[in-house]
Amino acid sequence: MKMKQFLECEYALSNRIKCATCHTVIYKHDLKIGHIFLRKDEGQQFDKKVWYHVHCVKKWPTGEKGQELPLFRLQSLKAEDQLRIKELYRSLQEKPKSKKEIKVLSKQEQYENDPAQIDEDDDCIML
Repeated sequence: MKMKQFLECEYALSNRIKCATCHTVIYKHDLKIGHIFLRKDEGQQFDKKVWYHVHCVKKWPTGEKGQELPLFRLQSLKAEDQLRIKELYRSLQEKPKSKKEIKVLSKQEQYENDPAQIDEDDDCIML
């Protein structure tokens, strides 16, 4: 039986939901994003909802094979919260930039930096 998955964003209706990332309460009227799993089994429908604070989403949720999931109920949010969700999505789609640049030095550059460390046949990679 295949499982249907989608995302949903809404305001919390109560204080009974906890964030799946930080495990703290999502307070009433706070914006939350949910990853919803639906499965139909012999006429019964089972669902599992995993909720997140907007600021706790570090990686945009995807399906089983990495496919993008549809996002529902975005239009029911205030305009500024719609922009907030869209900005979050865009920022998480960008490739992370490396904090350290790897530089491969030629033997001449190695010698100029530290002549005592040079071996004739070795290449040097500095982080």
